Amino acid sequence: MGKNKRNNNKQQQQHKSTQQAATTTTTTPTPTPNAKNATPKSNSNSGALRIPSLSEKDRRALNAIAQAILKLVQTQTANPNEEWKQYVELQRLLDSMMLLEKPLQLATRSPEDSSGVESEKTRLAKVAAFNEWARAGGVQSDCVEITTFPGYQLGLRAKRDIAAEELVLSVPRKLIFSEELLPEWKRELFRNFPTHLNVTYTLIIEKVRGAASAWQPFIDTLPTRYSTVLYFTVDQMQRLRGTSACSAAMRHCLVIARLYASMYKCAYIQPGDNVMAAKANLFTEYGLCYELYRWAVSTVTTRQNLVPRELSTVGEVDQVCQLGGFEGTEIKRDAETGARNAPISALIPYWDMTNHRCGKITSYYDRAAQQMECTAQEAFKAGEQFFIYYGDRSNADRLVHHGFLDMHNLKDYVQIRLGLSPTDPLVEQRSLLLAELNIERKAELRVLPAPEHISGELLAFVRVFNMSKEQLEHWCSDLERAVDLLHIDCALETDLETRTWQYLYQRLKLLLGVLEASLHEADERQQLEALQREQVEQPSASRDIDIMVLQYRRLERCILTDALQYAQERLKV
Repeated sequence: MGKNKRNNNKQQQQHKSTQQAATTTTTTPTPTPNAKNATPKSNSNSGALRIPSLSEKDRRALNAIAQAILKLVQTQTANPNEEWKQYVELQRLLDSMMLLEKPLQLATRSPEDSSGVESEKTRLAKVAAFNEWARAGGVQSDCVEITTFPGYQLGLRAKRDIAAEELVLSVPRKLIFSEELLPEWKRELFRNFPTHLNVTYTLIIEKVRGAASAWQPFIDTLPTRYSTVLYFTVDQMQRLRGTSACSAAMRHCLVIARLYASMYKCAYIQPGDNVMAAKANLFTEYGLCYELYRWAVSTVTTRQNLVPRELSTVGEVDQVCQLGGFEGTEIKRDAETGARNAPISALIPYWDMTNHRCGKITSYYDRAAQQMECTAQEAFKAGEQFFIYYGDRSNADRLVHHGFLDMHNLKDYVQIRLGLSPTDPLVEQRSLLLAELNIERKAELRVLPAPEHISGELLAFVRVFNMSKEQLEHWCSDLERAVDLLHIDCALETDLETRTWQYLYQRLKLLLGVLEASLHEADERQQLEALQREQVEQPSASRDIDIMVLQYRRLERCILTDALQYAQERLKV
């Protein structure tokens, strides 16, 4: 899907960036993986991968690293500099962990994946077996075929002319990959986990089962690595500093590391004293290591969608519901019963090969037919790449979770953090007025592309923030009118409007200053052009990330610059 999408029209490249060393007071063992002492143990399934047991020395070192990670991620950072130091230290620990877990990594990867180099030809070579598996399972895709596209890796090509709104492909329920593949006792273990984590663990289990898994033809077509922030080096994350996406990216890395370290602790440090001990068996049985975990997490976040749960249903009114998954689909409710299954995360083979382009959502789960259906959002000529629309997402979200950018994203925005001061004597009145507009005291609010520039919520927050005592009393006396504050043409005193736009102007100027201080615009442009030239000559996965980060910086800079100019014009008025 769009996880395959490169971020410009040129063939892009990647290069290996050396990770920045972190200065730390945390003492952890120097990793020296003892692969010679890694003893293979067989899995109960015939054809499954053989999982080695690590040496006692390496296991002790890993235990110390896991505990250090858990201690690190519990720290609440006070400012961006502390947040950055925490991230750098986390990456140092994860690098040490992955080095010690190398025997497990090698055991859970297919031979062609062991080099760590993504190969479009390798994936394409698996497509014939996948096509046969998909057809046998009931996938209908007569008018499209899987192939490679410059700048996209794999995608779907129209085999003939396709009309707008024509049904292009359908995937039956039995070929939709979800947590419901697990036996009931395993599903119960993860009952309280978020659904996307459940499908992540299910994917890990089926991946390690290897040839014993009925899903191997599908899993073989998945990328061996991704461009999500979990694969960023410290140098690549450094390039993201100064943007609104950087904090979200680092937080995502911390969350995933915490989840992994928590599961590790249950399995190897206190397996007999924790209520999650049963879950730990899944950890040890399937050789889970951080490299495999981040691959599975990235596979799910880049490709997942929501489908109804088959094993339990919830009564619901009859309607068509658009779901808020990572990708864009809707669910068609049963017209007779009006019942809807609670949605769960799932991977949808074949459909997930489709790349993203702006448009409208045209993928649906039809409960009556028990299948995912995808229609054409526009007409396509024979030989053209077939695209779908994934749904409304900012480019910051796409970068963090999907590993690609939409260079023509009409729904893009930049989030800025604003908050009321607890020492403000008028904080309660301001909070009351904001609550009427469903805006929190501390909120992330949106700066938009042209022509809107400033979202209604951002404008209302700044207006309330700048109100005098008398103005607050006036607006709080008739809260039903508060919604007017969301509109650009709301009738306000001249002095309040002036303070509002002056505040926005200064805030936007500050954000652009931070962006410029982290990397000058001229250097940004020069580096991007150089990387794009290198990518044409010698494509690489790492350089692809470098290009994506620089492109994101330019997209954010453009939105903020246009909004700054708009605020300046409003001040003149």
